This record gives sequence, structure tokens and C-alpha cells, in this order.
Amino acid sequence: MDPFKSIFAVGFGGAAGAILRYCVILSAGHSFFPLGTLLINIVGSFLLGMINGYFASKKKSFVFLALGSGFCGGFTTMSTFSQEVVNLMQTSLPLAGMYLGATLLFGLAAGFLGLGLFEKRRGETL
Repeated sequence: MDPFKSIFAVGFGGAAGAILRYCVILSAGHSFFPLGTLLINIVGSFLLGMINGYFASKKKSFVFLALGSGFCGGFTTMSTFSQEVVNLMQTSLPLAGMYLGATLLFGLAAGFLGLGLFEKRRGETL
């Protein structure tokens, strides 16, 4: 794979993901609980699972880079998640624990679910 085309694919996908993340955050509004980031990270985990499942038996391509590393990398957000946990820890430890637990539990479940959609199509199990 041409490294310049790979960089362009990741950059293009990342820009699209970041723009969509910003739109979701705007539409979620502000509240005491960061629901927008939670939903973004769960949906992103599901999408990345699907992308990895779909491309598992295929040659990795520019589309894989644009969707996986690019779009999902730009859409999901570890830094915002971390900052929101820190902010919640300063105001409510139970709420911070709920947010941290929900993100990890539902994110992992969504990733496995997305991967499983394509694993089952190929007759494999997780």
C-alpha cells in the first residue's frame, strides 16, 4: 500500500468521524451526565467491531483504513471520556463510576456484537 494514500485515507475518514462526533455532541446538549460521549463511544465500538469482522478475511485496503483507523478513530474519543471521568470524580464519585463502568461494559459488548455479526456469516464463532 502506498503510504501517502494510506495517510490520506486515515485523514479523510478521521475528519468525517470528528465532524460527526461534534454534531452528535451538539445535539446531545449539556447535562450533568455525558450521555453524548457515552453513545459515541458505544456506537464507535460497534462500528469498529463490524469493520474488523468484515475485513478479517479480506486484504486490508484503503477503505479499511479510512473506516477503521480514520472514521472510528475520529468519531470515538478517549481524551474527552477521560476528562469527563475526572470532572465527574470531582463532583460525584458514584456518577463517575457509573459512567466509567457503562462505557467499558457497553463499549466492549458493542464491539463483540459488531464483530459477531460478520463472524457468524463466515460460519465462525467468537
